[in-house]
Amino acid sequence: MPEYQRRVLLSQEQVSSGLASLAKRLRPRLVAKEVTVIPIMGGAMIFCADLVRGLDPGLVLDFLRIQTYGSSMSPQREAKVQWHPERCNVEGRTIVLVDDILDTGRTMTEARRYLLEEMDALEVICIVLVDKPARRDCEIQADDCVLVVEEDLFLIGCGLDWDGKYRNLPELCALEAVVEA
Repeated sequence: MPEYQRRVLLSQEQVSSGLASLAKRLRPRLVAKEVTVIPIMGGAMIFCADLVRGLDPGLVLDFLRIQTYGSSMSPQREAKVQWHPERCNVEGRTIVLVDDILDTGRTMTEARRYLLEEMDALEVICIVLVDKPARRDCEIQADDCVLVVEEDLFLIGCGLDWDGKYRNLPELCALEAVVEA
């Protein structure tokens, strides 16, 4: 098994600054609306907790679980809802759907479809920490993000994990194989 090293893409301070800017851009879109923020568990939990502190009070927080990665470094399963929010928190409301990363788009596409078609959300605003279009295989775009990564890097930290580990790193890192000389 190869050894890996971390390369910091965003420091803890840069993540905090990016989150504050994202919240500032998002606030005007939510004025006078019934808002529910729904992070996709588990990676988005850390990012979402920091993001909602920058939004206006009065929002509802609920949760959605969709899994595709398992213990691999690439998606292994079809995106399928495993845990859904309460209907009263979604029906007829503006949903801020939060995920740690938008890469292939399968998770976000299924989450958005589920909230609109099966739970009757009024609208869904897709927010991610990292938008990684190089891996996209679905027709979906983030409405906003903290960082766009053009390279096909495997990322950890700020909620992003490798086999359940490294979510709690305060910085965003690329995990890279060590090349021996």
